[in-house]
Amino acid sequence: MKGAKPKQNAIRRGLSDAYGLAKEESSGVTMPPDIARDPVQSEIWAWLAPPVNNFAPQDVLILRRLTYWHAVAQQAEQAIHSEDGRINIFDKIGVKPYKTEDGREVPLVRKNPALQILKEATSEIRALSDILGLSPLARSRIGLMDATSVKTAADTAKMFSSIDSAYELEGEIEVEED
Repeated sequence: MKGAKPKQNAIRRGLSDAYGLAKEESSGVTMPPDIARDPVQSEIWAWLAPPVNNFAPQDVLILRRLTYWHAVAQQAEQAIHSEDGRINIFDKIGVKPYKTEDGREVPLVRKNPALQILKEATSEIRALSDILGLSPLARSRIGLMDATSVKTAADTAKMFSSIDSAYELEGEIEVEED
């Protein structure tokens, strides 16, 4: 073999990394550092806005709120579930001053406060998802649900002709020039 052995870290001209290993592909918004430090919120952010996303920088505040409310909803669900896997809709806060006919105590209960928190978090998640276009309803409003059908030039021409015919006036309009 002739010549010198190639250096490992040498920069070679005209060659690129064919497998895309040299640089990580990323577009859109990145995870803020404070959210990255929180394991729960960072997992939710990674699910909502993966490294390649279509969010703009002005969407970061809404994404932060959406991530927060997802974490609140998750914590409220954990508070509602008991150790044995059952859902606790009511919290026992005491015993009523009387007993049943068979001598058992009657528990005094209240609705679990985590239910109201979960309800509010779900409402906020729904509203913020609509703002970002993440819900099916929001996507249908902006026409993204029809993205599976392919539009052709004939479809576009038909659409414009129907718009023209909708605005067509009865009879002809004469324009007088002075």
